[in-house]
Amino acid sequence: MSLGTLVGRGTTVSISASARTATSSAGESTRGALLRAAERLFAELGIGPTSTRAILREAGQRNESALHYHFGGREGLIDALYSERGAQIALERERMLRELDASGEAQDVRRLCAVAVLPPVRIVRRDPEFALFLKVVGQLAFLPSDALQDRARRYTGASVQEVSARIRAQLPISEVLADRRIELMHRMAVLALSQRALSGGSFEGHDADLFFDTLLDAMAAVLEGPVSPATERELANSRGGRR
Repeated sequence: MSLGTLVGRGTTVSISASARTATSSAGESTRGALLRAAERLFAELGIGPTSTRAILREAGQRNESALHYHFGGREGLIDALYSERGAQIALERERMLRELDASGEAQDVRRLCAVAVLPPVRIVRRDPEFALFLKVVGQLAFLPSDALQDRARRYTGASVQEVSARIRAQLPISEVLADRRIELMHRMAVLALSQRALSGGSFEGHDADLFFDTLLDAMAAVLEGPVSPATERELANSRGGRR
């Protein structure tokens, strides 16, 4: 086999590899453009009113099959957006858990609430565009079924489960009631942060700090409040209601 043949084949392989890389890069660019376009429109118009065609137009895509090709449809697009942003939140929460463990401070309920709710705040302070996602995520709380909780379980990683487990261990109430309160706490935090973003409220400065401290106080109160006689009766009547 001649040297010319070897060089020729090597060149062909190199060109093919370059072509594959370029195609892959273009695909990722299109995917990213669709995600950012959807996030902007969902934040501005709402998830329901935003059409697939509007997302394609916002992303500068003339190929109407692009969204289906990359995400399989609208639900797949929403999942992908939550997966991307949820991974960022999970990383920040894991960082905060490490900081809390390293500090040696008492892990009371309020501090654990801070680890639960403040990761998105810290991200927005570094990247203001993340506030668009906070505008979107609050809408999931009002979608049919458990869209918010389901995506939270799938895309925010083990860190949210770890924080919930630590909070549960601090509460002198039944596991059934603790789980209900923890779910309420998460929903309250999501809606509060989403409303803050939707209203154009700042995530920095004295007013923001007061807002977030008040939110943490309210979250801790929801978790640690006394159990009323009415709730005690309902727990006793429930099959899972055990102290």
